[in-house]
Amino acid sequence: MASETAFVHLITFTGATDTVASNLRGYLERELARSAPKGFLSAVVIEAQDGESAGLLSYWESMEAIEDITDAAPWEAAMDLCEAVCDERKEMSYAISGAAAAG
Repeated sequence: MASETAFVHLITFTGATDTVASNLRGYLERELARSAPKGFLSAVVIEAQDGESAGLLSYWESMEAIEDITDAAPWEAAMDLCEAVCDERKEMSYAISGAAAAG
């Protein structure tokens, strides 16, 4: 990556964490890993130690790449599956720079 800045997108769901984590792992394996969209760098499924929430932390080259993926039908379908079983959904995007963006 030429830039010293990358972007992270964090989406978390509370409730039904086993199902949410399973749905997110499926999306990660079927969509992001097999045919990575432009600007995608990496992603991990995260689960809170208290078992109350699960989410997807993804790394991107630009905010535009995040906006493109969140408008895509596979993304929307995966998020709908998670929302159907969870209590709450939160999304946040952050810019990261320096060594964290390069590494």
